[in-house]
Amino acid sequence: MLGGLLTAFMAVGGCTLVLAFAVARGAERVAVGGAPNGNGSGNIPVEVGSGNVPVAPSAQARADIPALYLALYMQAAARFGLDWAILAGIGRVECDHGRDPAPSCTVEGQLNSAGAGGPAQFLVSTWQRYGISATGEGAPDMWSPPDAIFSMANYLSASGAPGDYRQAIYAYNHAWWYVAEVLSWARAYTARYGSGAPLHQRNTPAANTKSALHSRRSGVLSVTGG
Repeated sequence: MLGGLLTAFMAVGGCTLVLAFAVARGAERVAVGGAPNGNGSGNIPVEVGSGNVPVAPSAQARADIPALYLALYMQAAARFGLDWAILAGIGRVECDHGRDPAPSCTVEGQLNSAGAGGPAQFLVSTWQRYGISATGEGAPDMWSPPDAIFSMANYLSASGAPGDYRQAIYAYNHAWWYVAEVLSWARAYTARYGSGAPLHQRNTPAANTKSALHSRRSGVLSVTGG
């Protein structure tokens, strides 16, 4: 279900979380927070999309992204062949992974001044076209984190990702500062293994690595999700 089998083990005292995915498309694996790899030297990396670039969540990602959201970003990315960190970057800028107290992020049916709502801040018109149910059952709910995140991945895929992440992100929100901020968060969330760069770094021109420090939370009007 949800494009693969998700197993989550949480040891409350040790703050250990292990996520395992068996993805129909192939060998996409991730371990978060201390599961050893084959030689015992660290976490098992996740191979993202078709690039076979081993990446896993950074320490910052493990500290900043709630476990549920991290799992959803990875599952949605696996289904659509995307870089999970890009989804996480968007989720961070839009509604702080569901923690932003703005009513449009958390209250069912509430929209912001641009007409966007839900954890992924979709416009209603865009949601009607790209909104999907994460389980494939029932009507998609814009304020449901699984549906919002899978719909985010669906929209990025339809907008050119993974071939051109910058353009796909720009389609999501028509502002280049927004693209730079999302890519900055995506890099911060990615732990690099070996010499290969994650997909969002390999497939796009170098983006501004400094966070733009603009977001809906700081009062900047954002026309998002279309």
